Amino acid sequence: DPRTVLSGFLTDAEYQDMANVWEYLSAETRQKLDQMASAFNASAENGSPRKGYEMLRTGHLLSSTREYRKIELVSSDDTSAVLHIILHDETYKTVTLHREEGRWAIDLPI
Repeated sequence: DPRTVLSGFLTDAEYQDMANVWEYLSAETRQKLDQMASAFNASAENGSPRKGYEMLRTGHLLSSTREYRKIELVSSDDTSAVLHIILHDETYKTVTLHREEGRWAIDLPI
């Protein structure tokens, strides 16, 4: 269910569990993060190489019902799902998930 996927993503991101966040991301987003890590690793003089998920810095996200009231499925078909994160003041944030390899995935604007 896309709502479960988005909820899990938000919770793991809030806890800064980037290895788990990685599992929610689309192949395209993972590829971009891997490329960023490779570029960083090539330019770094010292230190251990970074992995793609270590390039993520999410900051604060809406992670609990203290901050949002619910996640609402607006529309869904075989390839995409549009969801609203409904805030307590009835405003919302829109998130689109895409289906790839039999699972719902999140594209990040990188």
